[in-house]
Amino acid sequence: MTVADVAIKPFSLSDLEALQAHFGRHRAESGLGGVYFMPFEVNGLDAPRGVVVEKAFIALDQPLWQRWFCAHDAATGRIVGHVDLKGDALHAGLHRCQLGIGIEGPWRRQGLGERLMQTAIAFAREQPSLQWISLSTFAGNTAARALYQRLGFVEEGVLRDRFRLGGQVIDDVQMILSVA
Repeated sequence: MTVADVAIKPFSLSDLEALQAHFGRHRAESGLGGVYFMPFEVNGLDAPRGVVVEKAFIALDQPLWQRWFCAHDAATGRIVGHVDLKGDALHAGLHRCQLGIGIEGPWRRQGLGERLMQTAIAFAREQPSLQWISLSTFAGNTAARALYQRLGFVEEGVLRDRFRLGGQVIDDVQMILSVA
């Protein structure tokens, strides 16, 4: 299992089942060993339920658009990571998008996150309407913060005591990248 055997492709409808399975595996890892990387309990009421397919095909000049890029393991056909960009809920905020990323445990720290991020950043830079990519990361996720900084993201601020998961108080770091 190497990152060289992983192809990154835009989401298509044929990926839906594999992407949902990836989300289930990835979501189950958050909180293991007391390390959270998602702002909800794994089976909590506010846990995401998966891709809203319709949003993946909304034009970028419309609120709530989404674009997903999936990391496909050639050996198994599984999706083992993803990055998503999501447009604002308001027309006035459509010059910005929010980035989310998730990589399954066995594939972390091998460069896949950087490849996924570069794919999303390149996509955003090709869009004349987009000026900024924002993201949020837990303050204690130093590996992710270092990756984001290497890619040019800068810290905008910290929301202290943003989440409480498994008895932990978690600060949320807001970061931003200009793609104009």
